[in-house]
Amino acid sequence: MPPPSRVPADADRARARRETRRDASSSATDRPPSFARSLRVGIASGACAGIACQLVLFPLNTLKTRAQAGGRLTADRLYGGVAAELLGAAPGTALFMSAYECAKSTLGLDPSIAAMLGALASSAVLAPMELIARRMQVSRLSLATAARLSARRGELFAGFGSFLARELPFDTIQMSAFEAMKRATLAIEGAADESGKKTKKKRALGKRQTAIIGGVAGGLTGLVTTPFDVSRTAHVCASSMGIDLKTHPKGLAGLKRLKERFGMSFFFRGAAPRALEIGLGGVIYFTVIETTRRYFESSSRETKDAKVLKTV
Repeated sequence: MPPPSRVPADADRARARRETRRDASSSATDRPPSFARSLRVGIASGACAGIACQLVLFPLNTLKTRAQAGGRLTADRLYGGVAAELLGAAPGTALFMSAYECAKSTLGLDPSIAAMLGALASSAVLAPMELIARRMQVSRLSLATAARLSARRGELFAGFGSFLARELPFDTIQMSAFEAMKRATLAIEGAADESGKKTKKKRALGKRQTAIIGGVAGGLTGLVTTPFDVSRTAHVCASSMGIDLKTHPKGLAGLKRLKERFGMSFFFRGAAPRALEIGLGGVIYFTVIETTRRYFESSSRETKDAKVLKTV
């Protein structure tokens, strides 16, 4: 009598090994990312996104700033000040995204809280470099001259309160809006089998979806926060606008003084170029962020799968 075939038993063992590997890999992937990985994702994605946005959209920023300061909308020196913005954009946006990723992905905090922490972390770099860039845009100064004059007058952090008053709501609204639309899109477009039952949630947006959602989130946020941006411009370009910061009141009293002098429409100067700039910026910013995040997630998943294969 021939011995019983071992093929079914071998097949069962092979199937069991595959299921064990898949379960172990899925378990490893579903864990919250480590602090170190969140930091790497934040630094890489933030630096790349910040530089890309400034290089592409700085001319729109220049026109918006000149409109807010009441200057002539000329096309000369549209990239005047871009050097200062680039010096701040790479480390500043990297700081923002590092704090944001660590707070949201690793600690599990709400995107709105993570965005506020990111804004606070990046403000020490972004505020003075933005001040220098805006003075270069309005007064047509060189980088060295604008930096030297601002430092000599002790004005590198002039209007820092107005900077935070703009950045905190801006970052909170934009990141919360993007994450909310992202979750809704992934929930709606969850993969389905032939019977219509959901089988597995999509983990990432497509590039086109990311661009559309990022543009909508950015454009709406830019429009809503225009009054905060105009107030910031009034602080950093005060001399060009005939405003004496030494006698100009602070806080709500300062806003009231600006309204009395320039009218309510003053707070919506440059709203159109700002909404266009931030909207296009959202397309670039979030596309770069999500692409970088997917790259790190893919690399991390492959590393974990390789480790699982060695242990099973």
